[in-house]
Amino acid sequence: MDRRQLLALAALTPLSRAFAQGKYPSQSIRLIAPYAPGGTVDILSRQLAEPMRASLAQSVIVENRGGAGGTLGADAVAKARPDGYAILFGAVHHAIAQSVYPKLGYDIREMAAVGFLGRVNHALIVNKDLPARNVQELVALLKANPDKYSYATPGAGTMQHLMAEYFKNVTGTQMMHVPYRGSAPAIVDIIAGNVHMMFETMPSAIQHIRAGSVRAIAVTSKVRSPSLPDVPTAAESGAANYDATSWYGIYAPPSTPAEVVRVLNAAVNAAFADPGFVQRWIALGADAGGGTPQELAALTRSEVERWAEVARRADIKVG
Repeated sequence: MDRRQLLALAALTPLSRAFAQGKYPSQSIRLIAPYAPGGTVDILSRQLAEPMRASLAQSVIVENRGGAGGTLGADAVAKARPDGYAILFGAVHHAIAQSVYPKLGYDIREMAAVGFLGRVNHALIVNKDLPARNVQELVALLKANPDKYSYATPGAGTMQHLMAEYFKNVTGTQMMHVPYRGSAPAIVDIIAGNVHMMFETMPSAIQHIRAGSVRAIAVTSKVRSPSLPDVPTAAESGAANYDATSWYGIYAPPSTPAEVVRVLNAAVNAAFADPGFVQRWIALGADAGGGTPQELAALTRSEVERWAEVARRADIKVG
């Protein structure tokens, strides 16, 4: 380095100096999965951690911090030191949270968007003994028995919660909401018959669907899922214009240096440039991701606005 470069480096904070010297990452990175083990975010986080380890040449440790619809883990990352060593496996849930949690201690729009991880379809799954084989039969059953049947979610104010309330509005039906601390325990109770149905993401539902322990009667996107080509969409089954999917992205704390974001974004994009990884990712029910931090930031802002309107119409508030 020449004298000018040395003086510029000396003027930096210790944190910025480390980044300027190209030392990031120099230790293990915590990837916060803000839901209980066994759910979609946990499954996808562990799948993504492997190629990120290879790209970053450091351990990427998945840490589950479930609770409050994913907001506890997000809050922890939002308030972490902005050094790139604590990052969030974020989701559409965090865009929704901006409207349904009046006392939320962070704003997902202020966090550093790193990279888009793709979209995931949902399946409307029911207990295998429920006397409804399709959406039409389910709607008829619900209308004949108002409030007799219940639906599970991984927490109040989550995407699954809003999807179910949206379904109720579209079909004119009633169901009781039973929130859980994550998708995995909710699915266990659906299998046991303690709760009747759930709008669950494909990665965490598909193994149970294929095993026959639950029954899928619809998917929630506009078009059928390649993972379940014989299962109709909710819209084509009578829930007019129904369309909702989850999406995921990596976020870092606000004020994370641009160079750290760049390094992390490159690791995300490297994963999705690997055909083997993409094949495994799609097999879990997710679309391939990738792209720029700016694209994820724009999506985040638009989704906050979209789901604010849905939450308002359903009068959903948490806390």
